[in-house]
Amino acid sequence: MTATPVSSNRFPRRTDARLQRERRFLLPSLPRSLAVGSAWLVEERYLAGTGLTLRRCISPRAFATGVPPVLTLGQQIRTASDRSARFTLVDRLHPAEYQTLARLPAEVLVWRRYDVTLSGYPANVDVFEGDLHGLVLAQASFDSPVEAAEFQQPVYAVAEVTGDPRFGEHSLARTNAMWLSRLLAEYGVLIR
Repeated sequence: MTATPVSSNRFPRRTDARLQRERRFLLPSLPRSLAVGSAWLVEERYLAGTGLTLRRCISPRAFATGVPPVLTLGQQIRTASDRSARFTLVDRLHPAEYQTLARLPAEVLVWRRYDVTLSGYPANVDVFEGDLHGLVLAQASFDSPVEAAEFQQPVYAVAEVTGDPRFGEHSLARTNAMWLSRLLAEYGVLIR
C-alpha cells in the first residue's frame, strides 16, 4: 500500500504553538445580545489514552458559502503554578487525516461558540449541546498574567470557574446530564 502525498497548495500545513492565558466564567444562560448572533459549531474529540484532541469547527457561513470545516489535532498542557495558563500545540489537518483519526475511541464534546469582546479582551461564549445542554461558559483570553489578573468578572457571570478542574474540557467530555445538574446546582444554577 502506498500513501499519496497531500498537496501542500490545497491544504497548507500549519502548526501553531503558544502559551495561552484564559479565565472561565459560568453563565446562567446565553446573553440575550448573542441569541440572534451566529456561532461556530465545534466538535472536539478527546482521543482515549492520550492528551490529544481532534477538533472540527464549522463556520456559521459554511452552508451558504461552502467554506470547509477547520480540522485540527491539538494538545493542551496546563501549567502547574497558574491555572489560567496553558501551553497549546495545534496542527491543521487534511480531511483524510481527520477521518482516519476520528475512527479512534474518544469522548466527544459539542458546543456552539460565539466570538465576543469582554471589557476589551477577545472572548468566547460556549453553549454546550447533548448531555451538557444548559451549560454556558464565557472564556476570556489574555496576553499577559497581569492582564488576566486585572480582568473583572462579567457582572452577569454566576461564578469564575477557571480553577475548577471539573469545568476543563477533558472533564466535561466525561460528564453526563445528571452529574452536570449536580455540579451546576453547587453554583446555584438549575437546568431542566
